[in-house]
Amino acid sequence: MLRDILSSRAIQVGIAFFVLVVGGSLLYSWHIQHITEIELRPTLPAVESRESENKTQTIAVTFEGPGFVDTPEENEEVPISDETETSPNETDILDLVDAFLPDNMVSAEEESADVPVSPFGFGPYPEVPDGYPKDMTPTWIKYNGQQSRDFELMDRVLIRLWNQGDHNVGGAVMKRGLVYPLYPNTAYVTYGDIKMPDGTVRKFIRSASGPLGTKPIRHPGKRFPVLPEGVTAIDMDNAGINPYKFLDLR
Repeated sequence: MLRDILSSRAIQVGIAFFVLVVGGSLLYSWHIQHITEIELRPTLPAVESRESENKTQTIAVTFEGPGFVDTPEENEEVPISDETETSPNETDILDLVDAFLPDNMVSAEEESADVPVSPFGFGPYPEVPDGYPKDMTPTWIKYNGQQSRDFELMDRVLIRLWNQGDHNVGGAVMKRGLVYPLYPNTAYVTYGDIKMPDGTVRKFIRSASGPLGTKPIRHPGKRFPVLPEGVTAIDMDNAGINPYKFLDLR
């Protein structure tokens, strides 16, 4: 019966067709694989070249000298600079901008770096005006910035007064947070009250601040000191400059 089945013409055609299909598939698969290998062969040198280029970035460096040999590990990386390169276009733009800028123009950052600044938060020091008395040289110049807050405020007030045209000022004192400019033949005085035997109240000079020659003196036979002749008294309670308001400081 098996011989009858195999001898059937339909079965023979089916087997032949199956063999052709399987054989054709195997042949086609081999053909595709062969073509792929041929196409990939030209790219192998390029891949190998790229790998060799990558190896140059991790090349081992050996330093040799008399009595000294230093051999880093094979995979030690060669240091690569972190500096960013400027593209040609950026360089051209910078050159073009510099060409139109004046030679004496200084950037704000460079200028601020050269200007001394107050350690107390008052900003840059003011410039000393022409003709300013040498005996009134600011403390930040005289003592190289080692000054107190009050002395800096007084010097700033004096410089502003000078720039406003007040060239008679010869110094300053600071009391109770106020600056008192000193002038020739002028004294800032504080008064006290005393009750006299007859019941009247008389004012007397309790203290005085001023330049040389303005100190109160006591005459023989007099109970209270008085200012020297020709010295003008200014009530300290009604005078004084608020440095923060005068200098627009906070």
